Amino acid sequence: MKKNIPEGADSLAMAAFPKQEWCEPYDWCSALKEGTIFPCLNLAFYKAPQGSSNLSACSDTGNDEQRDRENLLSDITEISFALNDLTLYLDTHPTCENGLALFHQLMSRRLELLADYAGKFNPLTQASIITGGLDEETYGWDKGPLPWEGACI
Repeated sequence: MKKNIPEGADSLAMAAFPKQEWCEPYDWCSALKEGTIFPCLNLAFYKAPQGSSNLSACSDTGNDEQRDRENLLSDITEISFALNDLTLYLDTHPTCENGLALFHQLMSRRLELLADYAGKFNPLTQASIITGGLDEETYGWDKGPLPWEGACI
């Protein structure tokens, strides 16, 4: 039963939107702060004021090990965000050569960073137990502290 639809009308509206074209992405730190890797999607209607992000390392003080931990976590966060945003693009553009090349580059870099972090501190993912080159006799990817449990102390 159709309510309030004019006689003979099958629908009230039809959505139309342009298909996203490839554009050169932001650097990864800027992408995380802007909320997208694609400047062409950062439209004025949605765009936050320039420099309004308060993203930063957990602390500006601490020892060298803590700074290294925080820098690695920051790099992992930036690359992971870029990879996730790129995945959304590739869902609708699965044959884009630029997108596929960047996906492979980002995935490789993310795995390197996770392995580096695991080797120096502790695994952040289950896969990091293997990729981090850890010589573990027991299962324990949760050896911490994890970022959400005070890794930035």
